[in-house]
Amino acid sequence: MAFKKTNIRRRQNHGLHWLVTISLLMFSCLSYGQETSDNVEHLASLELSAEQEYNANKPVLKDEFEWQFALDFSLVYDPTIIAGIEQDGLSHYFMPGLLFDLSYKGFYLQSNQRRSSALLGGTEFGYQLVVEQNWQLDLIAKAYMQGYDSDSLIDYGGGDEEVLLGLTEREVTIGFAIRYSQYFKDSIFTLDLASAHTGDDEYGDHVSGLIIDSFYSHLLPYRNWDIYLGVGLTYFSQDIIDYYIGVGSNEVSETRPEYTAKGGFRGQAEIYAQYPISASWSFHTGITHSLFSKNVKASPLVDTNNITQVMLGVLYVF
Repeated sequence: MAFKKTNIRRRQNHGLHWLVTISLLMFSCLSYGQETSDNVEHLASLELSAEQEYNANKPVLKDEFEWQFALDFSLVYDPTIIAGIEQDGLSHYFMPGLLFDLSYKGFYLQSNQRRSSALLGGTEFGYQLVVEQNWQLDLIAKAYMQGYDSDSLIDYGGGDEEVLLGLTEREVTIGFAIRYSQYFKDSIFTLDLASAHTGDDEYGDHVSGLIIDSFYSHLLPYRNWDIYLGVGLTYFSQDIIDYYIGVGSNEVSETRPEYTAKGGFRGQAEIYAQYPISASWSFHTGITHSLFSKNVKASPLVDTNNITQVMLGVLYVF
């Protein structure tokens, strides 16, 4: 079997099982601790995220200078659809990060507070065009797809040399989008229409295409938890999909025929939760399942068209 799919999936499932188990244990312990604690009301008053998210259920003008920084210490089970990429050691699961939110005169840098930043892996830069009572229109720039470098993955990331050797580097895809946001009670729906740009193809031509990204998030308060239930649907045009999972003539090998990919969709379902530990510390965990179009699996580079990502960690807010 050229891509060793069965072995790869078995090793990845081990990582998924223990991360899910730890997440459930942490949820149970924290919920039980809240019931038996004498300072429940004090902890509730220290909860930063609750007030922020309730306010975030209506558009907020970002005219004043405001800022917030947070350190993220998370363990992440992060499989990909690309065959031959796996997480072997503990260092591959540990993904620390710096999250920051800045705003002034309608411009802003922000992380998505309703989703797992460790799984999203990026910050949005934007400008508010129109702000009404229950909806707003923004211009934004963000990374919509992460790239991968086969040589680095083979040397440092546990990549399978037999599968990945000879692939050219795929760069991150940056999108410049107009975003429509509709606010409901405890919920928000966003729709991005993005002009996406990434690296060069095998002929040295710049690759660009269209990404249409939609997501619905609902806040479900439970005791002292903020739990976000989300679903999303994203369309990627043919040029973008082919850049990531197509096989160029310069990448052909005995086990890797030339392949031109078609455009496709990605559906997502997600649960993300936060729990305040103190005025500065909070626990957070999330599970995201992604399902790609069936035609994506036809690529020689793809192991599966559905993946489940799991993260858990703590945030320190300055």
